[in-house]
Parts: sequence; C-alpha cells; structure tokens
Amino acid sequence: MNISTMTSMFYNRREDGSLTPFPEAIARCKAAGFDVLDLNMCPMDVRRKQCFCDDDWEARLEETIAAAKEHNVTFFQSHPPYRPGCLPHFENPEDDAFFRTMERRALEITARVGGAWAVLHPVCDPELGEDWDAQIALNHEIFDDMVELAAKLGIGVAFENMVQFPGAPYKFAARPEELAALCDSYNLPNVGICWDFGHGNLSVSGRHEEALRLLGKRIKVTHVHDNLGVRDDHFMPFLGDIQWEKLMPIMKEIGYEGTLNLEIGLTHKMPNGLRDEAACLAASATKMLADMVEG
Repeated sequence: MNISTMTSMFYNRREDGSLTPFPEAIARCKAAGFDVLDLNMCPMDVRRKQCFCDDDWEARLEETIAAAKEHNVTFFQSHPPYRPGCLPHFENPEDDAFFRTMERRALEITARVGGAWAVLHPVCDPELGEDWDAQIALNHEIFDDMVELAAKLGIGVAFENMVQFPGAPYKFAARPEELAALCDSYNLPNVGICWDFGHGNLSVSGRHEEALRLLGKRIKVTHVHDNLGVRDDHFMPFLGDIQWEKLMPIMKEIGYEGTLNLEIGLTHKMPNGLRDEAACLAASATKMLADMVEG
C-alpha cells in the first residue's frame, strides 16, 4: 500500500503568502518520505493564483515534470479546481467560462504528469433539495464533457464525498448512497469515487465502516485527514477522533488498490524552518495507516 501526499503539503509561505513552486514542493515531499504525489491544482480557479493559469503554463508544467523525474516521484492523482459551495455556476459568466477552461486544462495536466485519476467535487443546486435524480442530472450537465475528455486523455475522474454539516443546507453527495448512485449513473470504467475520510467523519460518523463497504471497489482514490467531528480541520491522522484502526482493515477487505493520500493542513501556517520536520512526521503517521491496511 503506497502512501502519497498532495503537493500542497508545501503550500502558501507563511513569510509572504506566496505559493511554493511545484518543483520545490516535489523535492521537499520526496525528502519527507513520499514517492507518490497528488498534484494539487485547486488554486486554478477565478483567483488565478497558480502558475498553470498563466500564459506560460506549459513551460511551468515542463519544469514540474522535470522535477518529478529528477526526484524519482510519480503522480497517482490530482485535484483540479472546484466550485465554491458546490454551486453549479459562478454568478459572473466570464468567471464561469474561465473556470471551465481551467478544469479542462487541469485534466490535460493530470494526463501529462502521468496521473491516473482527477478528483472532482459534485455540484448541488439547493433548489432541487433531496431529489437525487435531479441532482444527478445536474451533475451530468456539468461534468459529462469532463468525463468524455478524461477518457480521451486516458485518465479517470473520481467524485468526492462532500460534507453535510448539522443544520446546514442540504449537500448532495455527502451520503455514500448518493455518491454511489452518481458513480453508477455513468457506468464507465473511468468514473469512480474519492473517499475523503475527514468528510466522512463529519457526515456519516456513525456509519463510516458501512459507507466504505457500501462503496467498495468504486473507491479509486482517497483524501486522508482527521478532525474532531465538528469542523473540516484537515488534521494529520491521529490528531482527531477518527478510528483508523477500524477503518483501515476495511480498505483491504474491499480490495482498494490506490494510495493513502494525505490532504492535510499541518504545515500551512508553519514557518518554513518547521515544515520539513512536520512533513516527515505526517509521512510516518501515514505509513502506520498503510501497515493497518496490510494487517
């Protein structure tokens, strides 16, 4: 069982708020103990913060690919940008058009770095309520062209489980049954599920084990992080109340073949001098999870 981490293990610099360049992030993730990575392209949205939004994005991509080769790391998955609040459209049509361009570019980048899966956030129209059929139809409207493009590129898309906070408006795809229905509606080998353990702890905490078994082989990739069941904290494993000892053996039981991929905020606010040591600790914690899977 391989472990991996998002390149955002090294993300905004505390000192000036700038994004760490991908080549530097790759080198530091490798030094911390990660041979497999998730290319985090979430800032490729209307904020236009990431280098892949610029006109010279292909040159920056070649630098990223070269860094991966230099440090002997591979990319198993990516995280393209997502729509805030899971709303299907931006209010500004220009923002919406830009975002769609970035989504498609992120899929191309995923294929070019050798990734197998790109993680997408399902959308939700609050006015449709808990009408699963209508919500699924909406997601097809938004994502069918992405699924088609992914197939042409030779990669898959994995829909991620969302968060249903108590008292908050309904969020489609927070329940495993909804996520399974969305995945099955495509009935395609390149459409699967990303199970986010932190989101699961918030939305289905009393039936986390059941959720994994229900989704089974549909789960192609993971987001591994912890919380205390109140906020989406993105803690390192073992800093929250997720019962990893119960969940990890189920990953073997269902035949999970992907990586255990960290999506944590452990280092985001740390001074630069502490980040590498913290990343090493995170790698050790994830290796413990991998050992639990292997039994």
